[in-house]
Amino acid sequence: MKTFSFFRASLLVMIAAATLTACKQNGDPQPESSDLAARVVGQYTYASLTTGGKTYPADETSLKGGVTVTRQSETSVTMQFNIRSTATNQAFLDGSATGITLSEAGNGEVDFVHEGETVAKGGKNKLVINGVDDNDEEFTITLKK
Repeated sequence: MKTFSFFRASLLVMIAAATLTACKQNGDPQPESSDLAARVVGQYTYASLTTGGKTYPADETSLKGGVTVTRQSETSVTMQFNIRSTATNQAFLDGSATGITLSEAGNGEVDFVHEGETVAKGGKNKLVINGVDDNDEEFTITLKK
């Protein structure tokens, strides 16, 4: 009789263990949304400038401002640029661009494509814009949500 109750207790413990280990954890990663615009829309603040192979944080440059990304559809956005000189308030990157197409870049990031050229990459609360200034110098502006 004692062996029977021991067997029953062992069986209950094994069933409980199997049930607990089969439960889905809340920390399981969720699949990325197919709505690319939902991942990148919002207001971004200027954080750093990279030029000539060096990166300068915002407080070490004479620039301020940001970029607003607005949804047009699941795969397109409008960008409103407002990056200016802190000394003169002169525009460094100003204006808007519409019809920017979004495409999956991997690792939760999204490419911003305008007229066939990738002009920015966004995702994970960051936006990186590549450009060329009036002196044909390449630059990268990093912005954060």
